[in-house]
Amino acid sequence: MNIINSQIVNEKLYQSTINSPISFNGVGIHSGKAVNMTIFPADNDFGIVFKRIDLDTNNYIRVIPENIYLSKYCSKLKNKHGVCVGTVEHLLATLHSFHINNVLIEINSSELPAMDGSSYEFTKRLMEVGIQIQKKTKKVLKILKKVSVKEGVRSIKVLPSNHLSFSIKINFSNNLIGKHQYDYTHNTQNFIDEICYARTFCISKDVLKLRAAGYGLGGNLNNVIVVEDNKILNDTGLRCDKEFVKHKILDCIGDFYMSGLPLLGSIYATQPGHELNGKLLKKIFQDKDNYKILEFNSYYMPIPHQENIINNINVA
Repeated sequence: MNIINSQIVNEKLYQSTINSPISFNGVGIHSGKAVNMTIFPADNDFGIVFKRIDLDTNNYIRVIPENIYLSKYCSKLKNKHGVCVGTVEHLLATLHSFHINNVLIEINSSELPAMDGSSYEFTKRLMEVGIQIQKKTKKVLKILKKVSVKEGVRSIKVLPSNHLSFSIKINFSNNLIGKHQYDYTHNTQNFIDEICYARTFCISKDVLKLRAAGYGLGGNLNNVIVVEDNKILNDTGLRCDKEFVKHKILDCIGDFYMSGLPLLGSIYATQPGHELNGKLLKKIFQDKDNYKILEFNSYYMPIPHQENIINNINVA
């Protein structure tokens, strides 16, 4: 199966969309509600736009900096009318990784389907339908100086770079999750090989607290890794070494596409989360000296054309 159009190798300068619609259905991990979602191709300069088809008016939510809405347990976007769409991070991670700039996403709920708790299904389906290179050049968000946010032991900063990279540290009191660091240079191939299949996780003792607060109502062992003391409750265990910290990178890749622009910068974080990531992204845009929006050129290295890449991932 030729899963990456060979045009992409030589045409990273240009905007892109998907070749044909892709539909998903599942359950919202926080709402617990059934969700149907379809992603449609879109024209040059359309951007990434969510449409809440369960609402009749004011139901378009663009992926732009002004619509970033801070939330602790997931990434949210909210338009000027107060209409939200949440848990967008795993889909945005896939769109960011495949340089997708223009799609319309119709959804009948306020939250995306959780799928398996990672970006695997989104990535697999996108690779199956393929990518359409468009005529107009794309823009990138280039970081010009250090920007940082610190909250107690949690911190995140971004430094100037000509590519996107992450150095992420986690430190959990639970011994099974533990203390890990993962350094990652972002491109399409690395995302497929290292990151897209890493699932969200929680500690079992936190589940009741989350649900009492109205979160995690759709969580189950099919879409969350659940850790109890020193045991993984999921029958299949972990998919890879360092899956916990890799999922934090997956979330960052998605969260930092909430501006709708590919990011060029090096991100360093300790105990990152959606709210902290969102605060950094908002802080970047608060001062125009922090960034510059550039026409896309040779900052990204081409990705190699390969076949059946995702089929080699063990997601048992």
